[in-house]
Amino acid sequence: MDFIIKNENKIIFVILSVIVFIGIYLCFIGGYGSDEDTLPMIHVFEAKLNGGRFVSSRFTGNPVAELGIGFLSYFLGSFAANLATYFFLLFGLLIFYLSFNQNKSLIKINLFIFICLTSPILFFDNLEPVDYSWAFFFFSCGVFFLNKKLFELSILFFGLCIGARINYVLFVLIIILFYEFNEKISFRRRMSLFVASFIFGGLFYLPIWFDNSFGLSWLTAGRPTDQGLIGLLARFLYKVYISIGYISSFILLFFLFKEFRVIKYIKNIKVLLLLCLANLLIFFWIPAEFSYLQLFLVIISFIIFSLNNKKFIYLICAGNLLSWLIFVSPIKIIYLESEYCAPKNAISASFHINLEEGFYQKYLKSRDKIKCWVDGSTEKEIKILKGQSLK
Repeated sequence: MDFIIKNENKIIFVILSVIVFIGIYLCFIGGYGSDEDTLPMIHVFEAKLNGGRFVSSRFTGNPVAELGIGFLSYFLGSFAANLATYFFLLFGLLIFYLSFNQNKSLIKINLFIFICLTSPILFFDNLEPVDYSWAFFFFSCGVFFLNKKLFELSILFFGLCIGARINYVLFVLIIILFYEFNEKISFRRRMSLFVASFIFGGLFYLPIWFDNSFGLSWLTAGRPTDQGLIGLLARFLYKVYISIGYISSFILLFFLFKEFRVIKYIKNIKVLLLLCLANLLIFFWIPAEFSYLQLFLVIISFIIFSLNNKKFIYLICAGNLLSWLIFVSPIKIIYLESEYCAPKNAISASFHINLEEGFYQKYLKSRDKIKCWVDGSTEKEIKILKGQSLK
């Protein structure tokens, strides 16, 4: 025990290094992943490259990530696209930390990133070509330059962030209006920064706006409203609980209640809590992918880190890592369709504790889901199945 206490920083560094390299390995073997949006995003780039046609991968499109992921996939293959997405998460976490904490100690930085990477949602959902970490990275850069009062650069990165995921426009508004500087910044100046960021980010969406005859229906998305408000609330609470962690959730609630008076002393806690609230409200509106909560999970990890309670931190991380190996589900969910490739549509749920495979095993098994969209009948589809460059 004395050895562990004396060498805890080295142990954290070693474990963190192992996690980082596991991520790189999974990027290498992961192929084009299990997200149904990946191939449509690649198609957007191919359509523009091979004729300049306008297509959109989803309702809003998110053009920056479509072009970036499409370019990497087309010319370099799945490993490059996966690795870029993963590195955007890692560097985004580093820059986010530097934007909100003045202690640049490598030990502190390692501990914060360690907390984040043990989260299975933050880790596994950013090992394949999706746009969540792209938006988060640009957002973190925007906050960093905002903190340094390099406003032109902050506008640039906030615009790219909005171009990568349009829902970040709300987060950009909150961070610009409520971020606390060492000196007072007028409301008028803050609003001018947001308007500039909004206009720059909005330029990426002009093609889809034109394509919809200046209508705004493309801003909507399919919502699971078939079970009404109660159904939305149930999905919301269950998925937030799972995202935080089935064990970590209880540990988090206990220590946040215990340390409630300390939380208010965290620098910029107001803007952090407002960002959390905004992210939760968006997720309540459409409680679909767990990764919609990524910014919320990063901020919760930062608050955990900022409480500076090592016992609390290690318990949270241990609970997160345990979920990699085994998942304890407190609810049995019945789905309308049972086929592997069919969209999951929950029709009922009941309290029933059972053991399931952990997130690591689920990730490995989900690598075959790409076969739901391609069967290898063409040369291009064979390349997709093998994770190769599509050029």
